[in-house]
Order: sequence, then structure tokens, then C-alpha cells
Amino acid sequence: MRVQRMVLSLSLALTGLSGCDVYERWDGEDVNAGPVDAQNFPPDYLGAGANRQRAGSGSFTGARAYAQELALGHYLFSFSNSQLTAKAPLTPLTVRTGDKAVSAVPTPSAYVFDPASERPQCKAPEGYEFDAQRDDVPHDDQGIIFTALPATTYTPGVEPTWSYVPVISQVPVESGGQSCQGIKSEKSLVARQDVRVPLTTTASGKQVGTPDGTFRALAIIEPGAAVYRYTSTSTARDPATGVGLQKWGWYNQYLLAYLDGGTIPTQEVTVGGTTQVRMVTQKLYYPRSKVTVSTTQGLKDLNVSVGQGYDVVEAIRGEPGYSPVCEVFTYDAGGPLTADQLPKSAAEVVAKYGATLQKPVKNFGDRSPVGDAYVYCLQVE
Repeated sequence: MRVQRMVLSLSLALTGLSGCDVYERWDGEDVNAGPVDAQNFPPDYLGAGANRQRAGSGSFTGARAYAQELALGHYLFSFSNSQLTAKAPLTPLTVRTGDKAVSAVPTPSAYVFDPASERPQCKAPEGYEFDAQRDDVPHDDQGIIFTALPATTYTPGVEPTWSYVPVISQVPVESGGQSCQGIKSEKSLVARQDVRVPLTTTASGKQVGTPDGTFRALAIIEPGAAVYRYTSTSTARDPATGVGLQKWGWYNQYLLAYLDGGTIPTQEVTVGGTTQVRMVTQKLYYPRSKVTVSTTQGLKDLNVSVGQGYDVVEAIRGEPGYSPVCEVFTYDAGGPLTADQLPKSAAEVVAKYGATLQKPVKNFGDRSPVGDAYVYCLQVE
């Protein structure tokens, strides 16, 4: 796909414009202004091995997990520090309190076209078929319109900090025969007459979409980074191009990539007379006892952690109980076991080792999500 070849040159150009907001430079009819600059994305969203000064240098590979005896892949992202350190009456899972957003957990609006349909009901060019060599994006689809990008504070000699979370508030958009990928910005969308979107007027007089109360796990990632399935190896990548698992959306006419983890279930809880909306999790288990693995030096008993291929989650995407947000537990198998001997379902974990379940321990020097009590665990279709 052409976007990966575009990323480096555009990123270099944007670097030279650091004194202004480059995303406000375009006006008039929506155009594809090229991919977003990911230089200030959090490390989790740049990909493994990324150098943030080099666009497209990182990659994402799913972590193997098991649910109901079946192997699957999920993509793990840490909770932000502001989430993990939430003070009562808030919790790390709180996304609304009363009718207000939680400042520590920004969940900006994103415009989702025809969310009840399998795909947006936009108008594709007659006889169109997607060509990865020719097309920047599929022109029989309509990308989600985002209203905010990940941002990080990078200070030399200090760990980066960010409040970005891969959660958006859905604004539903009903298509009305508009051309696919013809809308690339919020400004253009709210002015269109060929779509229907619930609108509200802000204190400043700006019209914006009204969220419908649905939260979705959409992780914005470096647009030039390759994305692979959990079955990939160093010699056999799946998919070989690294393109196909990520989806494409827009921010102020700039192209972005994201991983779609689906809808986040929520529940309302009343605390001190105030209603909170909290994300509902599924449980993720991994062994804190050692795992016997084969190495070039023979069999070794190793300590493992979340995301290293031994995770067990409760539910598969599309089935009851699925959530792209996981609460993490460890269990003690009583001694070293091989991967084949470890549980492959949540029911087996609880039946055999339920008495040993504990929350993970955050060791000094560990980087998230190792040792965290919660993790975003996106199963990508």
C-alpha cells in the first residue's frame, strides 16, 4: 500500500514545521494530505523496535493467547499512568462521572459511519476493486473520522509520559449516498447535507457530533508500522506485507492507521450519589510459576509475563463476555510446566489454580504493561 512509502518523506517535512499546527493548514474541499506525523506518539503506539525519529521503523505483532482451548492473538497496550493512579471515588476503569468526561482518561469523539452495518453504506466508484499497489486506501469503504491524536511528553533522561488511551466515544453517522472516502475531517462532515449526524453546539458556537454513549477500543498507531499476526516468526511474516490487519481513518484530512478492538462494554455504578460509567473487563491469566521452554542450550525454566504467549482470556471476540479491556491475574501452577501442559481456558485456570490467583506485582524498572493490574487487550478481526 502506498501509505508506507509516503510516511518517511512526509514525516521529515512535518518535522520542519514544528512551530505551527500542521493539521490546520488545509482548507476547502477535503483532500488526502498524507499520513499523520507519529513522532510524538507514545512508545506503545510506535511499535516494537521503533525509532520515533524514523517513520515506519516499528512493528506490531500480536501476542498469542488462549480462550476456550483455542489459540488467538491480541494486541496489548498499557493503561496510562493517570488511569492507573486514579484516586477514589474514581477507578482506572472510569470513563464518565455524572455527565462529564474524566480528564485523566480522554475519550475524544470519533465519527463512525453506519455502525450498525457490516460496512459503511457509502458509494464506491462503479466497478471498483481495491488494488493495494494503486490505492492509498480502499475506496469502497469510509474511514472513521477522529478528532484527536496520541501525544506524549518526551524529555531527555526522563521516561515519557502520556494520558492517551485507545478509547473513543462513538458519534454515529448515517450515510446518504456520499462518495466513499470523500469525507476526511470533522469540519467537512458536520457541514455535509448528504449524511445524518446528531449535532450539538459548543459554548464557542462550534457544531460537533453528539456521542451515543458507545465506547470503542481503537488504538491509533504509527501509520507506516507493519502489523503482523501472532503466528508470525522472524522468517515468516503474516501477512507478509505487514498491511491488512490495521484499518485506516482520518484526522483533519490526514490519513491515520488504527487497530480496532471492538466495542467496550460498560456499566453504570453509583458512588456517593454520582453515577459513574466504567469499562467492563474480561479476565486475563498468566503463570507466575516458571515455564519450561526449549532454547539453543536445551530446556530452561523461565519466568514469563503478560504478552509472552502464555495468556489465557475468558472470551473470544464476538462471543458473550468479550471485552478489549482485561483485568490481569497471575496463577501458580505449582512448579515449572511446558506450554503444552499449561491451561488453555479460563475455566481450567480457575478449576486447577483458582486458590493461587493473585494480582500481578509491578517490579521496579518494569515497563508497562508488565505487572499492571489492567491492560488493553485488543482482538483484531
